Amino acid sequence: MFTSQIPNEYFLSFLYFLFSIFCARSARCGLRFALLTRQIPNSRVLSRIMKTQPASLPSISGIIGACLTPFDSQGRIDYDALEKEIDFIVADADAISIAAVEAAEYTVLSLEERQELMRRATEMVDKRIPVILGASHPAPKKVIELAEYCAGLDADMVQVLMPLRPWGGQPSMQELVDYFSEVAMASPLPIVAYHNPGPGADPNMENTIQLSNIFNVSVFKESSRDIVKITRMIEEIELSGNARYFTTMQPLLMTLVMGGSGATMPPPGTRIGARVVKAFREGDQEEAKYWQRFYSMFPAKWAAYGLPPVMKSAMKHFGVDLGDPVPPFKPVTPRDHAQIGEFLRQTGLLEEGEPSKVSFSEVVANLGEEDTFIR
Repeated sequence: MFTSQIPNEYFLSFLYFLFSIFCARSARCGLRFALLTRQIPNSRVLSRIMKTQPASLPSISGIIGACLTPFDSQGRIDYDALEKEIDFIVADADAISIAAVEAAEYTVLSLEERQELMRRATEMVDKRIPVILGASHPAPKKVIELAEYCAGLDADMVQVLMPLRPWGGQPSMQELVDYFSEVAMASPLPIVAYHNPGPGADPNMENTIQLSNIFNVSVFKESSRDIVKITRMIEEIELSGNARYFTTMQPLLMTLVMGGSGATMPPPGTRIGARVVKAFREGDQEEAKYWQRFYSMFPAKWAAYGLPPVMKSAMKHFGVDLGDPVPPFKPVTPRDHAQIGEFLRQTGLLEEGEPSKVSFSEVVANLGEEDTFIR
């Protein structure tokens, strides 16, 4: 018999894995599979079995627009501005993430505010593009609860930050595998494993590849901008069929050329990224390179502020006022706000319709050589 040829623990874990697929698919009907996962006797055995399973990858590719959280002068979420931002993102992006990246400033919100933001934003998207909602938390139990909430909103995926240890410091490989195994097996939605060193963990390449073998981890979002890492991860995660692999603005074109799925970015970076992707899909490499060059200066020239102040400043020039970063953190200075607007104007991005082609070298020269003023 076949069952006599393998160790009993492997066979039982394999049966359990098959049962997990049924439970994960049935979670929207009220099954609490999160409770069942605690009965796994040996997560290492289960993870080894999961490596052999063929992946069913989501169809998402191109640009994922990372929605910024707009705040009014009182520090409250400005939902009128949010609706305008979502319309802006939907016009260019292939999917949208909400309260899913640290640039969205979701970490300053209460759980109730975070859930309300995701609920109302998902309604505003109105199924025009796939929705990825943020479910990051250091505790797997809380991630699972958020994932179940997101499933109730009819989201398409949930994004989960690779966590640091709760007391600080990098987790071990097995700790990360156990964390994502527990979350992914219980989640009613596919998981986007989010790599963002600093607020989150920074696993090495081997550990990242191992995470891609976990059932229901369907997408990776990489933030390192490390060319060596990105090219290997695309080869061993995306092209091996384990999961989709997304990067960010600066390596977007390289990601596409090497076989990756695309990149995640906040607006108005989405407007540039959409043109890179469109040109690449049409086989126009020169056009793709033309638009990719814009990321060499934007938002890099003003990077000392961090991403939210620069992108919120830029969005004001598009007529979408997302307010300032949440207090006490400061926006860009008036001088740099004007300089950002001048850059966008000279590149033609503020024009209605298709932007005019310009000499990017001239745009850079016109910005001047002075450094941005922070304080």
